[in-house]
Parts: sequence; structure tokens; C-alpha cells
Amino acid sequence: MSESFSLPAFTMADYNLYRVDDRIFYVFVIAALAFCLIHAAAHRAFRQPQPAEVHGIHPAGDEELQRHTLFQRIYHWANSVAIFTLVISGWMIYQPKQIPNLEGTPSKWFFWHRWGIALLLVGILAHIVREALVAKEANPIVFDRAMVKRILSIFTNFFGFFKEHPLAGKYHTGQIFFHWAVTGNIFVLILTGMVLWKPFRDFLPLSLLGLGWDFIYFSRMIHGFFTATLIASLICHLYFALFIKKNWPETKSMVTGRMSLREYLESHSPLE
Repeated sequence: MSESFSLPAFTMADYNLYRVDDRIFYVFVIAALAFCLIHAAAHRAFRQPQPAEVHGIHPAGDEELQRHTLFQRIYHWANSVAIFTLVISGWMIYQPKQIPNLEGTPSKWFFWHRWGIALLLVGILAHIVREALVAKEANPIVFDRAMVKRILSIFTNFFGFFKEHPLAGKYHTGQIFFHWAVTGNIFVLILTGMVLWKPFRDFLPLSLLGLGWDFIYFSRMIHGFFTATLIASLICHLYFALFIKKNWPETKSMVTGRMSLREYLESHSPLE
């Protein structure tokens, strides 16, 4: 009688043997920082196209509008805490000596990694339920025909060849691109994380699909690679939120939920 097939279990020693080269992380971090520096230089060097004027709208100086609901703000900051926890704990699992001010064994940091996963999944589930069953307004983060038209116009005006470009909707094109890029990134990390985590992996029919250690190894590499791209994306996100002055009102609105109507109309369509 043949022995039953079983997949190998990970140990902490395995984590140090099968992983993405650390230099991949440094390459993506340096690339993100270089992008931010180039953007900052180009932002000063090139004449920025101005949005088309909105006629007939003259908001009072203190008039405000709600940009983000309480749920959206809680969701954003809960995700921020979850991802920060996952990045730090994940790094400490594999490279604890490279952050000298933090202590603890890899197994202890894995405890925090699981809490970060739980917080992230609860937030995503709440977001899906709200969008599907509760939210009544159209989702402004989706791509539609008007958004495609805006993107084409912005690309043609990137170096200021024309004086005007169409106003953005509630979110700028870059914000929409970033949202979907990070969403796809996190989706891959969740899938590969399920394969790597043995208690969940035991529920997957990997043996029935003919998948063994090579698939787990491949998932491990993909998990590390997309972690590096996520870190690079977050560096760019912080740069645009904190170091681009015209974005400060929107950054503040992620805390207060509100934004000056005058500042909103400077770069957003009044109809959205």
C-alpha cells in the first residue's frame, strides 16, 4: 500500500532558505525614491496645465463639503495599520537583525503578522459588504468612459502643451490607478499567503491538482516580490500625500472627512 501524499511543513529555517533576494527590496525602494525625486524636479521644471475654469460657481471662503464618510476614513486608517503591521512583522520574521531597535523571535512576530492579516481581511470584507448592500451612490473609483477620456487628455497635456485639461472627478486619475494597483497587489499577497501558511494550506487541494513543494516555493517568491512592489507603492503614496502641497487639503480630509469647496473646485468637477 502506497504512502499518503503530504506537503512539507515550513519551519523558521525554511524561511531563511527560500525567499526573494533582499536586493529586490532595495531595488524597489531606491526606484520609488528616484521616481519621487524625478517627479519633484519635473513638477518644478515643466509648466503645469491648469484645469478648465468652472463658470458660475463662487463658493464662500468657509464653505465645505464632505469628501470622505466616517466608514471610508476608518477603513483607510485600519488598512494603514494592518499593512504597516504586516510589513514590519514580515520583515522581522525574515531579517530581524536589520532593524536593531526591534526585538523578538520570528515566531513572536508571526503572531503580529496574523493579527495584521485578520485586520486587513475584516476591513476588506466590510468594504465589500458596504459597496454591495449599503452604498447608494455610484463608486467613483471605477474606470468608465469619462475617466478614459480624461486620461487621454491628461497624457496629451502632460508637458503643458495645452493650457487646459478636464477637471478630475472625485478622485484624480493617479489615485484611481494607485487604488487598483494596490488592490491587485494585496490580492496576490493574500492568495500566496494562504499557500504559505500551513494551517490554511492544509485545506487547499494541492495534491489533487498535482502541486507540491515547487508550487509552495514559487508562491513564496511571488509573495516576497509583491511585498517589495507594495512597499515601493506606499513610498510613492506618502510622497504625494505629504510632500505635494496642492494635495494637502485632500490629505487633511482623510482625517477630518471634510474639504473646502473652493479648494475642491480648483481641481475637481463640481458635478462629481
